[in-house]
Amino acid sequence: MKEQHIIFDLDGTLIDSEEAVLKTWQQTLLAQVNRYFTLEALRVVLGITSKAALKILQVDVKDDFEQYWIKQYERFAKEMKYFDGMEDMLWELTQKGCTLGIVTSRSKEEYDRYFTPFQFDKRFSIILCADDTAKHKPDPEPLYKYLEVSGADKANCLYIGDMLTDIRCAKSAGMRSGFANWKQSNITGEADYIFTDPKDILLLF
Repeated sequence: MKEQHIIFDLDGTLIDSEEAVLKTWQQTLLAQVNRYFTLEALRVVLGITSKAALKILQVDVKDDFEQYWIKQYERFAKEMKYFDGMEDMLWELTQKGCTLGIVTSRSKEEYDRYFTPFQFDKRFSIILCADDTAKHKPDPEPLYKYLEVSGADKANCLYIGDMLTDIRCAKSAGMRSGFANWKQSNITGEADYIFTDPKDILLLF
């Protein structure tokens, strides 16, 4: 078997950060534009860049939006954690000879500030952030960048994420796609695989 590359989205896939992200958006928008959004209404911001999220929400924010968002996120970031069973599954994949990667819409600054405690660099060979490409998911450019950096064959790559943008990014890049449905609240028929528990991924190898 050729070397298999298993590439993961970060938020909502490896790490349960949903509550922290949504609460941060809620508090930031309340302060910046004096509008209250429910956490459910803010789910549209998940998995995309801040610029794209603001466009969808149709709000005009102040020049210090990014700095204010970061300050608010520091209040909630401590709530982040690996999904149950995730660390064991990642260890098993490495034992099976798989190469692990991360492709996220988080900026490098956000990654360094909030995710350093997880020590991803000890598990993942390649970690790509939003800063690494001009275009972002669902555009395939982030995964094209992964192929460029890794030298991997797209036929041997599987990209796993929890958003439709992740699935479409993988499809456009010619990779297999896996939908991380850990909370079993969403289903998309566009994915090649649907996983309801991290250990389900191991069944492919």
